[in-house]
Amino acid sequence: MAKVIFFFVLLVFPALSLAAGIVPCDPKVVDGKMVNECGFCEFGQLIKNGFDWFVLVSGVFVVLTIVVAGLWMGTAVGNVSAKTGARKIISTAIVGYMILLASWMIVDTFLKLIIPGSEYGVWNALMCS
Repeated sequence: MAKVIFFFVLLVFPALSLAAGIVPCDPKVVDGKMVNECGFCEFGQLIKNGFDWFVLVSGVFVVLTIVVAGLWMGTAVGNVSAKTGARKIISTAIVGYMILLASWMIVDTFLKLIIPGSEYGVWNALMCS
């Protein structure tokens, strides 16, 4: 059991440190005054970065799900119910990811509309001044 926990800690802690790129600002106190304050635009960037990360991780999960379901379908020789179940898993994963991408596009468009100075388009970055 200790080996499993040790492996889990080694696997998770480096991944948690990757979250440092999600937060867009780093406020500091210099001579009792706040320098580099986080504003509305940085909050929007935080939401966008978090959602982008979630879409990326979900995409990896969807690909792995499709691969596993494909293997189940390939090994289900003559078992119609197993093939049907694998097809259902694949179609559910694809439809779910399409819904996630649509919601990502809606959130991204909304953020571009409410933050001044940002250009419309999923590939464009938010412009925080």
